[in-house]
Amino acid sequence: MYNLLLLDLDDTLLSKDGSISEENIAAIKKATEAGKYVSICSGRSNMSINKFNTQLGISGFTIGYNGGIIYKGDEVHICHYLDKQLVSDIIDYCRKCKVSIQIYQNEKLWIDKQTFFTKQYCKRQKLEPVVVDDLKEHISDKVNKVLILHIHSRLKKLEKNMADNIKNNCCTFFSHKNLYEFNPINVTKGTAVKELADLLNIPIEQVIAMGDHENDIPMLKAAGLGVAVKNAIKPVLECADYVTENDNNHGAVAEVINKFML
Repeated sequence: MYNLLLLDLDDTLLSKDGSISEENIAAIKKATEAGKYVSICSGRSNMSINKFNTQLGISGFTIGYNGGIIYKGDEVHICHYLDKQLVSDIIDYCRKCKVSIQIYQNEKLWIDKQTFFTKQYCKRQKLEPVVVDDLKEHISDKVNKVLILHIHSRLKKLEKNMADNIKNNCCTFFSHKNLYEFNPINVTKGTAVKELADLLNIPIEQVIAMGDHENDIPMLKAAGLGVAVKNAIKPVLECADYVTENDNNHGAVAEVINKFML
């Protein structure tokens, strides 16, 4: 029997319009009432995640920044940060590649240039960024991640030509075809799955992780049962132990809860 379910947000728990279906809400509440644990495991910050916890009635742990921080409410239990000089090097490289750059630090989103991509991102995430003249002058010791945005082909070229001093000192991946992320070295959703299971004293064999994109692969591999939603990208479908019959718009989360937890 599985006792902990970790859920990605975008294109997994959330429908295409960014909402949570009544079917999924009901199933999650039924699982928690039965003594099961359900936690969001997202690349997003707590600024974006908290509203969904409130909607779902989840008061336990939350994983944010692709495993970079584990929260309980607003309290930080485990945190990992990027090296300050590394962040500066990443910004320099990304500027040369002419992509939109955002950094998450001190529970805020920071930018130094408003672009089509940053505006669309902030609108979707419902975030108000801190706009400064130069990001490099405002780098703190607590940068959670660097997020860059552009068309997929530009980001793929950036990834291919990245210098070793950056590539070898952080975790990089696509969280969406137009979003590329730089996380602390050896920190993924997969490492956070293990950390949270230990916090809750739940054997990893009793953990389900559910996602759809590249950044979800480590947690699917780490969990006792790795689940890909029907609409997941091909690499996620190929690594999953189970693929849902329903997609994110039609109660995939409820399907998993009813099949494996209740």
